[in-house]
Amino acid sequence: MSRAPALQPPPIHVETLGHLQRSGLLAECQVVLPTPAAGRTGGPTGEASLSGYMTLGSYKFHLRVGLPLAFPLRLPELTVLSVEPQLELPHLVGDHQLCFESETNLLLDRRDPWGIVQESLARAREMLHRLITGGRAEEFAQEIVAYWATPARIRLDCDVDATERPHLTQILFSKQVPIAVADDPFAYGQSRRERRADDLARQNAIYIPIDPVAVDPEFDPRELMKPEGIRKYIRALPEADRREVARLLGHCTQRQELVVLGVKRPRGERARVGVWFPRVRGKHPLADELAQDLAIPVALRRRDLAFLAPRGGAGAELQKRQVLIVGCGAVGGHVALILARAGIGQISLVDPDSFELENTYRHVCGMAHVDLTKVQGLRQELQRLIPYVKVVPYEEEIENLLVRQPEVLAQHDLVISALGSPTVEMHLNERIWSSTKHPPAIFAWLEPLGIGGHVLATHVPKAEGFSRGCLECLYHRPVEEGPLENRAAFATPGINYTRDVLGCGSTYLPFADLDSLRTAEMAARFALRILHRQLEGAPLVSWKGDALAFEKVGYRATPRFDAISGPFSEEQVAHVRESCPVCAS
Repeated sequence: MSRAPALQPPPIHVETLGHLQRSGLLAECQVVLPTPAAGRTGGPTGEASLSGYMTLGSYKFHLRVGLPLAFPLRLPELTVLSVEPQLELPHLVGDHQLCFESETNLLLDRRDPWGIVQESLARAREMLHRLITGGRAEEFAQEIVAYWATPARIRLDCDVDATERPHLTQILFSKQVPIAVADDPFAYGQSRRERRADDLARQNAIYIPIDPVAVDPEFDPRELMKPEGIRKYIRALPEADRREVARLLGHCTQRQELVVLGVKRPRGERARVGVWFPRVRGKHPLADELAQDLAIPVALRRRDLAFLAPRGGAGAELQKRQVLIVGCGAVGGHVALILARAGIGQISLVDPDSFELENTYRHVCGMAHVDLTKVQGLRQELQRLIPYVKVVPYEEEIENLLVRQPEVLAQHDLVISALGSPTVEMHLNERIWSSTKHPPAIFAWLEPLGIGGHVLATHVPKAEGFSRGCLECLYHRPVEEGPLENRAAFATPGINYTRDVLGCGSTYLPFADLDSLRTAEMAARFALRILHRQLEGAPLVSWKGDALAFEKVGYRATPRFDAISGPFSEEQVAHVRESCPVCAS
């Protein structure tokens, strides 16, 4: 086998490293160029790099400056190879790479690669100087989750509340293998695709809050990898907490034990790290002052709602909210997914129809659940994607549900209708207005061929009663004894815009998925404003699309469409009808 030729780094890498070698920022520099991976014919084992020494006070840091292949679009990678005299450092990840700057939203001047390296080394110098002159313990405590991940040999899901008092929690096992630790196994089960945890075996574990920086200004997290180190910080707890720890340890009597430590950080909430004792001999290692049991670091992957929801912009406060979605087609499917991602705790779905292949390109579920009812398919999709959302399916028409279970409206905080059936929706609108116990409602509907869409909020509470304006207000008879027409319509009333491909039962209203998504987004934003009690009145919002495709097939838009100059229109009172038999009575 022929030897692979030496890889040539990009010229900009060679030039930048040469500049660094001559700059004097590091001493005793040595450039290392990429080499072929052993036994392979291509691909470097690492980036072009330079190693050298940085002296700060009495410490000599041996650093490697690596330029990744994407440099200067990415930061240099600075690795601490060694420190003399030996010193344990925070802010090291992976193979002792110095975490000196987050690349999130970082803007680099790609035309000044040498400037990027200079600034990176300056920030690294500043960080290292801060760590050797004080504050190392605080930084260890602040970054203990990242530090703990490197030596951890076990990784568990975690849904443990980092309280200020010790408490029992539970280890959850699947086929005798620990997979999670949780205060409430049922709540943890809601984060699993199966939406259950009753198939998991359980064992007591203990959670202990500690404040290592307050106890020892020289705190080193390696102490927590030994039972005597943990006991040191337990002894520093208030007397009531020490007694509680001793009592709780009496409930942890297995041959394998887990301890969850809630480490107080200088900034932010307590961090959670785990310690596993695989071979307990006699008493619990934390109850025996002489115990030297083997302790294994455990990385805890947080799975609780309070941690997951805010990272995606969801609100944990919406977990107790219940929303009823009537119609699970194109618009309703998107609304359900958006609200689940927003953190809604329960979503009830009403629709008697089943998924068909024709729905593939206009539904959020695609062709994943063909022949399954829409409520069941959408339920599976929501529970596959989003934890901590309960989905209640109703495989029936809304009018039948209201007869069979008339209290269903009052059991929800909001009703959203995307039926696409004005007759049924006006019936639902009237039922909502029939009782002050009923929640606010949102009606969302599409126009054909991308010409637009509409969202109406109604039955929204105010200081006294409810704001006037409802779906019935929009419908009138311009000609006495003529048909009802929607005053918000963009497409000329009285024309059948549905298309027929295969005959009876195969008609559909032509629109694109982007149209349904746009309408669903408006409905979801209304929903969140209502649930946060930030929406007033009964606004009607319409988005205006491009009429080219609509007019190309010979259709004409209404004067309202032509009168709207921008892409959106929001009306607060113009659509309210004083003689409305529903909201004016």
